[in-house]
Amino acid sequence: MRLQTKPQKRALENTIPLINIVFLMLIFFLFAGSIDRDDAKNVKPAETREQTSRELIAGALIMAADGSILQNDQPVDVADLVPIGSESSPLMVVADKALSGQTLARTLAALKKQGFAEITLVTVRASK
Repeated sequence: MRLQTKPQKRALENTIPLINIVFLMLIFFLFAGSIDRDDAKNVKPAETREQTSRELIAGALIMAADGSILQNDQPVDVADLVPIGSESSPLMVVADKALSGQTLARTLAALKKQGFAEITLVTVRASK
């Protein structure tokens, strides 16, 4: 004679601890990802404004594609240029796009040798 045995109930797994761990990890990663170091929090950066191309090249040295140098629409030689000691602004140089790099480098070196401490080469941002 066979007796019928009751099927055993499976014990339900408790998923609450797993859910708690997942939420704790979520909170940890939210905080860890949002906390950044701010080294410059007490620094106020300088403000700049974009100058027009006319403002930039006013009084600048213009170097043509053939290597000739113009200042105020007058041809000049590097040896004739004399830096002004009290002037705090740099010497602005606008070079033609077709000017060779060697000529530009040679001229900038000659200007440096002439006594110009700061020389700024004016460029135009390329369009996208």
